[in-house]
Amino acid sequence: MLIRIAIEDDLTLLAPLFDRYRQSLGQTSALADSGEFLQARLHENDSVIFIAQLDQAIVGFIQLYPSFSSRLLKPVWYFDDLYVEEAFRHQGIATRLVEKARELADETNVMAVRREHLGGDGFIFVDECDTRTLFAEQAVNQN
Repeated sequence: MLIRIAIEDDLTLLAPLFDRYRQSLGQTSALADSGEFLQARLHENDSVIFIAQLDQAIVGFIQLYPSFSSRLLKPVWYFDDLYVEEAFRHQGIATRLVEKARELADETNVMAVRREHLGGDGFIFVDECDTRTLFAEQAVNQN
């Protein structure tokens, strides 16, 4: 398993995965639009996408968006997008993707957080993130 930053050459395999992720959140399939969205993110360099690659297949990803937090008084990497193909779940891939996000945050001296819409102060710090909970939330959103 290789965890690495996505590049434009990955779009052919990444766009369908991203489209399935969106569908898992209740959106209709929009493969071309998904590809264009990802291409814009990579071209504009306004997000970082780590992919989990197994042989030649991309089986998961995490997408991070740089921003700033007035509340925390520092730059942050937000992540809302974490997805692993269902056939590859429960193998630690999501955990490795989150760990890679944490490494990037540590290297850049930025805090990595997950945007949370319910309760608390609106942040779940990556160190406190439980990937099983993320997938449970995703399953609830599908219904």
